[in-house]
Amino acid sequence: MTNSKLRATNTALGSAAERAVAEFLRERGYHVLERNFRCRGGEIDLIALDGATLVFVEVKVRRTLARGAPIEAVTPQKQARVRKAAQSYLAFCGRLFQRIRFDVISVMQTRKTRDITHLKSAFSSSA
Repeated sequence: MTNSKLRATNTALGSAAERAVAEFLRERGYHVLERNFRCRGGEIDLIALDGATLVFVEVKVRRTLARGAPIEAVTPQKQARVRKAAQSYLAFCGRLFQRIRFDVISVMQTRKTRDITHLKSAFSSSA
């Protein structure tokens, strides 16, 4: 498979996983505010409200564990980019929130199954 086909396949897999996670959150009472919020400093896959808590969600998907579990891909550098993007979002939206949280949701996607694991408060708002 060529690099461009592989990128397209991975992009499609990631988009499908993000849609599934958005639905997963809605089924659990979350209100999804944004998908794929992009700014100069980075990107946030999903932004949602869990009651009064604003939740920034990083979604990671894998087909196999050959490159590690999805959660292992949320490195300290990735966390820093998500924090920076969260700061931009908070400035952009102009609302104040009493609580914010950073969650990671991992998706193991095979041809037949999709397993979703939600890790609440996966990392803090400070480094």
